[in-house]
This record gives sequence, C-alpha cells and structure tokens, in this order.
Amino acid sequence: MAKSSKEPRSELFLSLANGIDIFTASRMRLRALFFLALVAVVSALSIEPDSLRTEGAKTPLGIHATNPLLSWRLQSDRRGDNQTSYQLQAASSSDGFDAPDLWDTGKLSDRQAFASWNGSTLSSRDQVYWRVRAWDADDVASSWSEPSTFEVGLLEGSDWTAQWIENNEFATGVNSLPLFASEFKVNCTVAKARLYITGLGVFYAELNGKSVSDEVLGPGYSTINRTVLYRAYDVTDLLTEGDNVIGVSIGKGIYNSDKPLLNRYRKFTTSTKPPILKSQLEYTCDGVSNSAVSDAKSITQRSCGYLFDFGVNFAGWYQFSMNGTDKAGTRIVFWPAERLVGGNPSQTNTGSPVLDGYTLAGNESETYGVNTTWAPQLTDMVGYVIRATNDEVGTVQTSNSFLNKLYEITDRSMKSNMYSVLTDCPHREKLGWLEQDHLLFDLLARRYDLQAYGYNLMHTIADAQAQYGVNSEGLIPTTAPEYDVFPDKFRDDPNWGSAIMRVAMHLYRYYGDRRVLSENYDIMVACMDYLGRRATDSVIEGVGPSDWGAGDGKTPTVPTGIGEALHNKWFIDDTNGTTSQAYYSGNIQASNALALDLGVVPEEYQDLVFASLLTSIENTTFYPTVGEIALPSLLRVLEGRGRSDVIFKMLTAPGLSSSGLATYSYSIELGATSLWEFLNGGRGSSFDHFMMGAPVIWIQRLSGLDTAADAVRWNLINYEPILEVNLASASSSHLTPTGQASAA
Repeated sequence: MAKSSKEPRSELFLSLANGIDIFTASRMRLRALFFLALVAVVSALSIEPDSLRTEGAKTPLGIHATNPLLSWRLQSDRRGDNQTSYQLQAASSSDGFDAPDLWDTGKLSDRQAFASWNGSTLSSRDQVYWRVRAWDADDVASSWSEPSTFEVGLLEGSDWTAQWIENNEFATGVNSLPLFASEFKVNCTVAKARLYITGLGVFYAELNGKSVSDEVLGPGYSTINRTVLYRAYDVTDLLTEGDNVIGVSIGKGIYNSDKPLLNRYRKFTTSTKPPILKSQLEYTCDGVSNSAVSDAKSITQRSCGYLFDFGVNFAGWYQFSMNGTDKAGTRIVFWPAERLVGGNPSQTNTGSPVLDGYTLAGNESETYGVNTTWAPQLTDMVGYVIRATNDEVGTVQTSNSFLNKLYEITDRSMKSNMYSVLTDCPHREKLGWLEQDHLLFDLLARRYDLQAYGYNLMHTIADAQAQYGVNSEGLIPTTAPEYDVFPDKFRDDPNWGSAIMRVAMHLYRYYGDRRVLSENYDIMVACMDYLGRRATDSVIEGVGPSDWGAGDGKTPTVPTGIGEALHNKWFIDDTNGTTSQAYYSGNIQASNALALDLGVVPEEYQDLVFASLLTSIENTTFYPTVGEIALPSLLRVLEGRGRSDVIFKMLTAPGLSSSGLATYSYSIELGATSLWEFLNGGRGSSFDHFMMGAPVIWIQRLSGLDTAADAVRWNLINYEPILEVNLASASSSHLTPTGQASAA
C-alpha cells in the first residue's frame, strides 16, 4: 500500500546464502575502467547476516502464510565469501532467545540464505521474534543478527467479530466521502493494540485525531468477489487510558463508479454499491517514511486563475493552503494536467475531465488536499508523490547525459504506476495491464525489491482468471483485476495473459521461492489448456492489443505458438541465384526480431534473417517501428549479436522522421520528464507510461553487471561490459537477495 511524504519528487510511499560465482564472458576485454564488487565491502570479521525479511517484507503485520519464508542478506569483508551453514531461532518474546520456544534449527549445512518456517504451528495473531547467524567459507560463525519480527493476521472468518457497515447518510452518487466515527473507553494501560481494517473503495483512518499509518490508498486493488484485502496496524501508541475515538472516511475509489463525471470512469463497471467499512480494534493490558517538503517550481497568474508548475510529470496528490478570511463561499476548482498546450493545461490525453473543488469556509487558514485519489504565493501548493514501498535496490550511472536522462524519466514513470498493482497510466485508466509485469520485470526488479509486492501481484493475476464459460474458462485477461470485461481481442492476448507463468518464473529466478510456482501451478495449467483450445495448428491468431505502440502502425503476425509451426507459416525464403534474403511476415523489425529471439529460425537462416532485420532498421534511418511487445526482443537480438551500436543509434535518432516515426530522443528534446506511451506523442498518448522502458534494461547492463540465465537469487553473475558504445564510464549496482553486487 502507498505511504506518504511531502516532497513532489521524493516518495509518498504506498504500503541465498551462497557465495556468488563469477563468469567472465569470452568477448570481454578487461580494462582498468571496470571492476566488479561481488559482496558488500564492510568492516566485518566474518560473514554477517542482515536485512531479515518475512515473506519478502520487513517486520510485516497480518501475514496469511502459516509456513512463511524467512530470508536474509549477507555482508562480508572478503570477496567471494559464502555461507556454508546457518542457525535460525524463533521465540514468542524478544527476550526468549536463551530458550527459543517456537523454533531452533541448530547448525544446518546449507548455502541458502532463506528457510521456510518449520517451527511450532502458527495461529491467528501470533507474534514471532527471530534471528539468524551464519558460518562462512572457513566455518567461522558470525554474531547473531539483530532480531526481526512478524505477526500473523486473522486467518479464519471466525476471527472477525466486526461486521460490514455503511453510513446511512451516504446517498449513492451524491455524497462521495462517507464518514464513520466511534467513541469508546479504555480502562487500563494498553500494552498492545492492533487495528484490522478494510474499506471499499478507499479508506483513511485516524485514532484520537492521528493517522493510524502513513500508508494511503488502502486497501488496494483486488477481484472483490474473490478477495477483499485488509490492513493490520500497530496502534499501541495511539490508544490512551480513558476516552478514545476512531474515525474513518471512505472514498469511492475503483469500487464505486455509479455516476462517473461526464462518463469519466466508464471502464469501471463492476459495482454501484455504496462504500462500506469493516474495522476491528483489539488491545490487551498487563509504523513510516521520512517526510520532506518541496514547493511548486513556478506560479503564473492567468485571466482565469493561476497555473502551478511542479517542473516534472508525477503521480500523486496536491495540497493547497490560503487565507480564506472574507472569502466564505468562494469555490476553487483544481484542474491537474500532464502537459501544457498553447501555455494552457491540457487533459486531452488523460481521460478528461479530472477536477476537484473546494468551497472556502472563511477561516484565516484553510488547507485543501485530496487523499482518496491520486491526481497539484509557491509555498501554498505542495505535491506528494505516491508509490509502493518497494525498496530501491539498484543504481545506474553513465558518462552519457542522454542515457542518464532516459533512465531518470523511465524510473519516474515506474514510480507513477507502482501502486497496489502496476498500472498503465496514473490518470486515464489506472488499470493493471499485465504485459508490463513480465516484459519489464528485469527493469523493475533491478531497480526495486519486488519480492513481497510480486507475491501479491501473482495472487491478483490468479484471481482474475476466468472460471466459467466454454470459450473462456482458464483465460487470463489482459488486465488484473478485471474491472471491466473488454470486448473480443482487447480481453484476450497471450502477450498479456502469459504473465501468470512469466511473472511466477521471474519471481522464482530473482528470489528463489518455489512456492510461487507450486501454488499457481493449477492456474497455469488451466491457462495453457485455454490457449490450447484457442490455437489452430499450434498457432494463435487474431489476438489483441498485440504490439501496442508500434511506430509504423503495423502489427507483426508472429503470435504465440510452437516454433516449428510458426516458422513454417510465416517464414519467407527469397534466396535465388542472384539474391540471398530471408525474413518473416512483412519483413518488419518486429517479426524478424521476435523470430530470432524466440529461437524459431533454423540455424542456416539466422544470419540472413538478422541481415534483413538490420536492413529494415537502416531503411527507417534507425527509427524503431516496434511496439512494446517486440521491443525487448529487438534489443536482446541486437545486443546478443554485438550490435549495441545500432541500439544506441535507435535511441538517439533526432526529431521526427518524414513518416512521423520517433524515438526516445524526441521526447527528451521536447523536455519530457516522464516516459511517453507512444514515442511520437501521437494518438492520444499518455505521457506517463513505462511500457516502452525496455532500453533501460540495456542501460542497466552497460557496465557488464548481469545475472546468468540459469541463476537463482543472483547466485551466478555474468560480467560482460557492453563495449560497442563509446562511453567514458558506466557503473551499476544491485542489492541482490544474496548481497551487494556492483560494477564500474
């Protein structure tokens, strides 16, 4: 879930123990420029475990796993050091480690820096304290780690005594923010208190006038008829002996769109029910992001009002303060926008209208801000960036200012769309389109820790699977949750639905937890059965958004299917006595790149098809014509064949081509501060999409730092600097599940 802070460009947050083996690529030329740090260099006498996690999260409350995965990272002052054994202890109190009552593994010979719970049976509300120590390659034991904790949530329906309630004064379509409040007495000194709460659509809770958490926009997206998310908060410090009051406000969120403003949210059609609340406070007798404030960058007076410019395109909230004396009844309307057209805010690309209104009460000091949606004298307007609390684990820096800028704006768009699910854009739709989740997983996971976030994402995708219907059972739709059932092709495209399998495999490769595969196995089988029924001669045609954002307006006819069938149907051998040419359907960049990347081109034709690919690139004077589906394949093929120089030319081709093609330099030349949906900015393009962010995966690898293809938890590292681009320097780092890896 999101958490909050007060700086427009800093975050408002949402709420293997084995050593690393090094493989140096054969084509790498060693230079003094490059070095590789495989394990964090710290002042330590031996290997040391730290960064303890439960289910991928730090000190989580309300987990639902009864055999949770416990993991840790390693630090050492010795290069290539590794864990050979570990011991894990768990107790029900922080001072119980002298005689652990829940679990003591003893010394186990194991290089894995994680363990599935095998201690005492866990029940609802159980609180567990745990710690770990490790033995290094010389069998020298570390000190014990600092203890970590986790707490089990409400596992059974019978654990809930609270009922769903609604505010009778709320009339659907009239009042958009129902309020709930309850006064109660506490007749003792509170030792521990927990608030279990959910609200549909979006809730904000206070206890005695203080927010129960810095998380915002709870409880998050879900398929509501299958899963309703709730939150558990530690409110021990907020309860007082004597009188107390809890207050909750609920916004419609995505749950209720009964009367969308001028058809604003016409795609959200799942519910017209009034917002509802379920809240349960438990206590016994015997919580946060740093905040910083940054003001708007400029203010301009206009005949119709004032224009506040934050200087960057971001997703979040705004807050406005002013003196309302003698202005009672004055209404202020706020119109957020991504861009200016003719000097005026334009919402043409964001699903207009988007607006908020506030009527002044006449007080000397009045502040207005929204906190149930995300949508901005200078110090009166403050912007709040909101994103999921996924820790930053990767850095990149090069000597090329353009590449650094492309990395920066792509990262900003990732943040703008990182909520309870990964959205396409933060304004027009806010939907969880699934293709980004797997196509750009490496981009996301090398920048942010996705372990806990990814497990929740998998549950969301699985919940969206169609369970009924002869023609749809097993289908994974293009969006999850599926808040609107799109017609025909826009609902069904394996490039989107395959996320159920691809994201699971990515999560296993990055974090090593096999449960993500086993727990979703039946879902995957049902999806494959559906795809099998859809296929004709092992090939699926007529699917959907397909290569969305393709610059030439063409869609490659290289759909999902078996390699031999695909090759037989779409391969064209144009070789004769005078000409040697071979290519795939349309001879466009996408079809040739996909065929080569998928490995369906027979060996004897691979060089010819690659030559056709290069020719198609040269024919557009290095402007890409691929969309988001074929783009990663194109980059992998070019890099794999040592043509990163072509990649660089394709990223930096200037301006617009004569046929209206563009590349990344075009938006940056125009001052873009976030990544665009379409590279030429046309066709109603959103200006805060990260779907075309695949080049940043290549930028992340310029220094040579990369995990091996068959690695799990980054236990194998390939070091292969990309030398075809003339850079003075390139550096990157990644805090892997094992430890710190870096190259420069």
